[in-house]
Amino acid sequence: MERDRREPGALIVGRERELAALYGFLEPGRSQRAFVLEGGPGIGKTTLWEAGVDAARARRLRVLSARSSGAEAQRSFAALIDLLDGVATEELAGLPAPQLLALQVALLRAEPAEVPAEPHAIAVGFLNALRALAADTPLLVCVDDVQWLDPPSAEALAFAAPRLEGAEVGFLLARRPGTRSALERTLERQGLERLEVGPLSLGATSRLLSERLGLSLRRQLLRRIVDTTLGNPLFALEIGRTLSERGLSGMGEEIPVPDAVEELLGTRVARLARPVRRLLLALALSGDLRVSQLAAVADRAAFDDAVDAGLLLVDGDRVRASHPLLAAAARNRSRAGERRELHLALAATVADEQLRALHLALATELPDAELAATVAAAAGAASVRAAVRQAVQLAEHALRLTPPELPERSDRLLALASYLLVAGERQRVTDLLGPELDVLPAGVARGRAYLLLAEGGAIRSNKDIRRYFERALAESEGDPELRASVLAEISENDAVVRVKRIHEAEAGALEALSASHLSGTAAERLALFALGWARSLRGRPIDDACDRFDAASSATTYIAGSPERVAGQRLVWRGELKQARAVLTPLLSAADERGEPSSYALLRLHVCELELRAGNCEAASRLLDEWVESSDRELLNWPMYERCRALLCAGRGLAAEAERWATEAISRAEATGVRWDLLEALRARGIAALLAHQPAQAVESLRTVWEHTEREGVDEPGVFPVAPDLVEALVGLGERDEALAVTRRLGELAAAQQHPWGLATAKRCGALVQLASERYDDDAATALAQAAADYGALGLRLDAARSLLSLGRAQRRSKKWAAARRSLEQSAAAFDQIGSFGWAEQARSELARVGARRAPPAGALTPAESRVVEQAAAGLSNKQIAQSLYVSVHTIEVHLSHAYAKLGVRSRAQLAGRLSGLR
Repeated sequence: MERDRREPGALIVGRERELAALYGFLEPGRSQRAFVLEGGPGIGKTTLWEAGVDAARARRLRVLSARSSGAEAQRSFAALIDLLDGVATEELAGLPAPQLLALQVALLRAEPAEVPAEPHAIAVGFLNALRALAADTPLLVCVDDVQWLDPPSAEALAFAAPRLEGAEVGFLLARRPGTRSALERTLERQGLERLEVGPLSLGATSRLLSERLGLSLRRQLLRRIVDTTLGNPLFALEIGRTLSERGLSGMGEEIPVPDAVEELLGTRVARLARPVRRLLLALALSGDLRVSQLAAVADRAAFDDAVDAGLLLVDGDRVRASHPLLAAAARNRSRAGERRELHLALAATVADEQLRALHLALATELPDAELAATVAAAAGAASVRAAVRQAVQLAEHALRLTPPELPERSDRLLALASYLLVAGERQRVTDLLGPELDVLPAGVARGRAYLLLAEGGAIRSNKDIRRYFERALAESEGDPELRASVLAEISENDAVVRVKRIHEAEAGALEALSASHLSGTAAERLALFALGWARSLRGRPIDDACDRFDAASSATTYIAGSPERVAGQRLVWRGELKQARAVLTPLLSAADERGEPSSYALLRLHVCELELRAGNCEAASRLLDEWVESSDRELLNWPMYERCRALLCAGRGLAAEAERWATEAISRAEATGVRWDLLEALRARGIAALLAHQPAQAVESLRTVWEHTEREGVDEPGVFPVAPDLVEALVGLGERDEALAVTRRLGELAAAQQHPWGLATAKRCGALVQLASERYDDDAATALAQAAADYGALGLRLDAARSLLSLGRAQRRSKKWAAARRSLEQSAAAFDQIGSFGWAEQARSELARVGARRAPPAGALTPAESRVVEQAAAGLSNKQIAQSLYVSVHTIEVHLSHAYAKLGVRSRAQLAGRLSGLR
């Protein structure tokens, strides 16, 4: 894709810090004379250097550029020829004749004289040429791959650099790590900024593959790519292209070595002596090894040669390949028999039992009952310590090695399916178990299969899940543990998916708990998890369930199935955000580290919900952007993403967008039978109607949520927090009695549960009702202001700002002009701070109706909008503006949308013209 010259750096992903430093260097009045980008091959330094060249030209600097290469290092004055390629001979006419002739000969623009030109004359001529060119326009000398400068050019540059004092000449250089050149040493004395270009982060690699290749990958696969490439964007892109062509890599498959990288590294590997290649292959098959372990597969001389050649890195007693792709290239160039023989040798050297079992499995082609049992036990041990990928890999081999007639095969099949679920491989679960259902023994084995298929890739609606539960329950006759597991799953489904008969869901979880006879079983943990959901929705603490769950097993448990996850959400519902963050953030990190994609997806959802409650619009937007850029979205069947988008738009005050996302979420929720997402989407739709000043429509949506929760026994007032919006809408319709009834029930629940959010909200709702009367109530106004303060103390900034908006409206209606102005100004400022632009506009609209002080004219841009449109009119892309203002691209889009509407324009060209007319 060709770079847009008007938008330098627009296509660069994940280099915001580097671009900011680079653009800062190019600003007028800089103190540094030179800027050096340093990094290894393919790391992206040349891409940044090119962005710097483009940006310098966009800033009207005169640019002299040269790209050095290993081949050109043998050509005298190759870099000088490139640097002065665009400089006309007429521009050099002022040079003294000897200098001009010497320089022209060096540049191959004139025939050499009989006497060779003095190198000093060439260097002085180049110096004076730079001075002449910089006399009218600031000059930037740009050299890529400085380490490959041909010696005569390097000498001329090093001579000129310290003698340009007073001339507006800067240097932009890029180089690989290594010995500093004479030019750099000279520039260091005059002011040089050096920036090391490091590896791309996981998120940046994800964006790179998405934007350049349209590739959306699971987080765990992304992590493997980053680990394999060491964050090198060139290698990551090559692997991405290979994955696109050959199909995505499964869990147990190796990351492919692309042809371009194979050509680069494979040729080097092919030239290595066989013992050295064997060392690299050993590391490819087993990761990092000890020096003593490598001694078992190759002699010491080969090891020393590999270290000396930079192929191996030694850290204490541990050894690893200098780059993972070198080891991968060695694996690609090996034969199957050679790999099996080496796996057998490595099995005799490694101490880790699970790794030993894996090596033995990989060394064996035919079924082997004894080895299969060893490998299956190793898979179970890996699962216990949350080594998800290793558990899957070992379980696959255990099943392969198990003779088909053995009764243990069913257990190993089901074990593999359960590990695949933890790994987020839902479709593989269906593909694995579907063909086996008829041959699995009736009873426990088939019942367990039905439970696993209820979470498989073929699920399209909750009806599918319930059918599997019914079949599993029918197979559980005579087996208490299976029956307990099924009852627990049904209880959780009732509470979390159907949000129905919560008291009965709790009773079902308790029945499952009593049906599970043995402590520490999977059935007991399932029952405790389901109990945590039901009790939380009833507004009751679940500390006892969490403690018993932790004591139920010494094994590391699947994070998504832990009641601790529910406890974190319960804290969010109660408005105890600091405590919730302390629970959910470590769980999110743990899910990522363990390689549990479904757990990670769910915890990201919960952290997003936390940020939405807090009013942290930018943080929530970033999480949703990460969500949609990866294929992790497939792990969550239901419209969770859509309803979070709807709530984000509602929080930002974007009525039309909130309504659009809510409609999509409602449609999908109704089709799939997921009541939770339906209720949350209805809440978002109700807020959108309030924004649009449509209280009747708001009441219709919000009342549905309120009545459902009351009817089904959801006594936790913060799980579906519609009460304040419903009261506001009812008050707007004059339905005072119903508003009081809602307020009364909310107050009773909040008082009984000592619910921080509920107590503040009951105060807010009561004040809204009182302030709706014809007579202004000072006590109610004080209570509403106090509710805003209570929300602020809890970190609920959106609730606080909306309370101030309601207070300002009430004060305006009662002609309390000064008080209204204070409340509305505070509200608008608070909305601006959290990126809630639509709500801020509502506050300013109210301010415009307040007398005694002239409000900003209708259609005036907010300060944030002004900053954005100034940069947009100057030709910067949305991404560049977002980088400079440290906000998301979505935020920039929202600002521009509002600004276009206010200014009556439809394009950036019209925007620039409109702004020039306003100046």
